[in-house]
Amino acid sequence: MRWTSLAIRSLLVSPLLLSGPLLAQTDDGWDDWETGDWEEEAGPAFPLYGFIELGAGSRLDSSPHHDRLSLGEARARLETDGSTSRFQYTVKGDLVYDEVLGEWDAQARELTVSNGIGDHLDAKLGRQVMTWGTGDYVFLNDLFAKDWQAFFIGRDDEYLKAPQDALRLSGYFDRANIELAWTPEFEPDVYPRGERLSVFNPMEDQIIGEAQAFVADTPDDDELALRVYRNIGSTEWALYGYDGFHKSPTALSSDGQPTFSRLRALGGSVRLPLGPGLFNAEVSHHDSLDDPSGTDPRTPNSQWRALVGYEKELLTRLTGSLQLYLEHTQDHDELVLNSPNPEWEAEQNRTLVTTRLTWRDARDTMTLSLFAFYSPSDEDGHVRPRFDYRFDDNLSLSTGFNLFFGEETHSFFGQFEDNNNAYARIRYAF
Repeated sequence: MRWTSLAIRSLLVSPLLLSGPLLAQTDDGWDDWETGDWEEEAGPAFPLYGFIELGAGSRLDSSPHHDRLSLGEARARLETDGSTSRFQYTVKGDLVYDEVLGEWDAQARELTVSNGIGDHLDAKLGRQVMTWGTGDYVFLNDLFAKDWQAFFIGRDDEYLKAPQDALRLSGYFDRANIELAWTPEFEPDVYPRGERLSVFNPMEDQIIGEAQAFVADTPDDDELALRVYRNIGSTEWALYGYDGFHKSPTALSSDGQPTFSRLRALGGSVRLPLGPGLFNAEVSHHDSLDDPSGTDPRTPNSQWRALVGYEKELLTRLTGSLQLYLEHTQDHDELVLNSPNPEWEAEQNRTLVTTRLTWRDARDTMTLSLFAFYSPSDEDGHVRPRFDYRFDDNLSLSTGFNLFFGEETHSFFGQFEDNNNAYARIRYAF
């Protein structure tokens, strides 16, 4: 039975409607929403702030699938927030001209109202970005939507986390804190599909580009995420649960269309000071509900995922971190036996190592950073050097590279070799 049954939906929504004060019932019915009282209590005009940003990027080599231009954007961000006597609100929106696609786009990054319910509960409703877990660019229990296209073409790291429409309840208690996020309509990752980045398509046995770009069949269903966490001294503990779908279209429907198979995940994490640095560990079990025996090659097998990491200051103003990550595929023998292309299947134990180096100058105006992924099992990787400079409180510059390599075109990072790119962004904040 799905966690998100009608009873659970009623439980999530009813505190907002019945416990107030988002909507307060009086003898005359629902007030403030149908009268002028809300306008009288709205307070001063909305404060506006945001930024204007220009970004440009180019592939380092010619590609048979795309033009050299990998990033060409003019972006304007407007933000406002405030409160009334009954709730708080936040609005963040982008207006973007995308030269690569030749189109304008308006994007809501956040559009929420939030309110306290009693002494221990907070509720936030609307479009919002959510994140949790301990991994650095590696996500085990954080199964909220990600924008991998933005990450691989040089947009600001903020855009790796994609927004989704959700109801988020946060409870604060003596024994533990609880967060519950219900998304009424499944929000997948923004995944590379050939339109902007060339990728390997196993159905066509080749790298595809814009001409062969595909759109996956997205399920019309909800998803639910849960976190229970507590700090004991300087140690942060957390347990996680998720009921929904794989976030990328790694499954095939009966008619051969890419789609998202059902997923249930349970996991935990710990983060604590250790020696001169900070240690974190995380584990998650991804239960592939549509293929419990692991014999259907069209559906991802269940997996165990584990991560350990450590971060410390190596020298004055120079910090470094290391992560070791493992994906263990269950029923791997059955997967290979039933796969039409067993040579394309990942190893039973896929390993990944990441490292980050960050140096800042004494005035904190210049930052040099390097983040690198390397998979010993897949023999592929991704390197992200970056330079950031802040001219003053308003004007800043970011430049960098996205470099991919791999022995095989069907491995995760190896498929992106034609997308190696350099980028630069200049931003004026106000």
